[in-house]
Amino acid sequence: MGETDLIHLIYCSTATHEMSEVELLELLQESRKRNAELELTGMLLYGGGVFMQVLEGSPAAVTGLYQKIERDPRHHSLFLLEQEAIAGRSFADWSMGFHALKTEEGKRFADAFSLRAPGHGLEGKAIRPGIALELLRQFAQTQR
Repeated sequence: MGETDLIHLIYCSTATHEMSEVELLELLQESRKRNAELELTGMLLYGGGVFMQVLEGSPAAVTGLYQKIERDPRHHSLFLLEQEAIAGRSFADWSMGFHALKTEEGKRFADAFSLRAPGHGLEGKAIRPGIALELLRQFAQTQR
């Protein structure tokens, strides 16, 4: 696969319930196995009932997986932040990097990115593509 054949896709969603550590580990194991098979890389961030994920790979693999994610009953209110061609992978070291935000940090993250907050609009939310990618990259750096 040539470098021009890569895209990344970033989305946010709201968990149907606050996920336990066991549930998150199961999700992560499942994601890493599937992503390795599909030659996908990325990062998953979870906190306060909100997911943010970036997926990198071929357009067919990324969009195919996103369509499956849209039907996943573990979350709702998916919001596609960005989908575009990329020159190279930002998360090449992982089939799926992961970071779970704890307590107060998770609540601030959820408040910033959740669409279930009062008003349900995007006004005042941190849901902007450049910010989302930078946030994911920062957490990826802490995992190395």
